[in-house]
Amino acid sequence: MTLKLTNEIRQALNASPGEPVTFEDEQSHEKYVLLPMGTYQRFYNIFRDDTFDVADTYAAQNAVAATSGWDDPEMDIYDDYDANRNPSGL
Repeated sequence: MTLKLTNEIRQALNASPGEPVTFEDEQSHEKYVLLPMGTYQRFYNIFRDDTFDVADTYAAQNAVAATSGWDDPEMDIYDDYDANRNPSGL
């Protein structure tokens, strides 16, 4: 079933293009999120518990970490954090 947008919801979508919009059912007070179809499709498997595997996200996590500087050689010290930690805690 495909519903038509109300003017109020359309205004909320236009106020934050491409972002999710939260709204509430006045009768049940249940809250809902309306998001663009492309965003929903990207996260569809996460919503379906039976098909989500966190390992599927590792490549994306590595790419983000690399662009954030985590592959900088100066960050290697954190790989041995416990070995370099001051045992007195100071």
